Amino acid sequence: SLDATNEAEVEALMKKAKDTFGSVDILLHMVGFFFAGKLLWESDVALLEKLWQVNLKSAFLSSKHAVLNMMDKGEGRIVFFTAKDTIQPAGRFGLYSLSKCGLVTLAEALRAELKETNITANTIMISVMDTPKTRHMPNPQPDKWVKPDEVADFLRCLCSDESAALSGSVLKLFGKL
Repeated sequence: SLDATNEAEVEALMKKAKDTFGSVDILLHMVGFFFAGKLLWESDVALLEKLWQVNLKSAFLSSKHAVLNMMDKGEGRIVFFTAKDTIQPAGRFGLYSLSKCGLVTLAEALRAELKETNITANTIMISVMDTPKTRHMPNPQPDKWVKPDEVADFLRCLCSDESAALSGSVLKLFGKL
């Protein structure tokens, strides 16, 4: 188990990956904490801080230490996962949306700072992915949701050499929603 908000643990993980595989080539940041339910003015700052810690700080730390390892080769792929609510927040999703929108800015900032390398950073924005957990949501619509194999196929392409020119982008996988 890893605390993705603890810099020493993230740094150790990246070192272990590099020692085990010889390099860090791809970072798929899928760490996240979801919360919806309170109106913004009913929410307390502790919840906002937890969402920021898990959703944004973990992405910053992971990308920081991935980039430091990727610089040796001068190439790599970083992908953050965010949600449609980042740009179209529903009522009672405000704190969650705030914590996830920073991933878009993080990818854009990395793109600007890494544009002279072959390290790219992009954000995948998913509406709803069809998983056993999401099938328990109220009023499920799995026929409209993005399938995990569609995400996997997209990631294979995004992390390949053919997508080397794509960086700092928000790629929307919304399915039929």
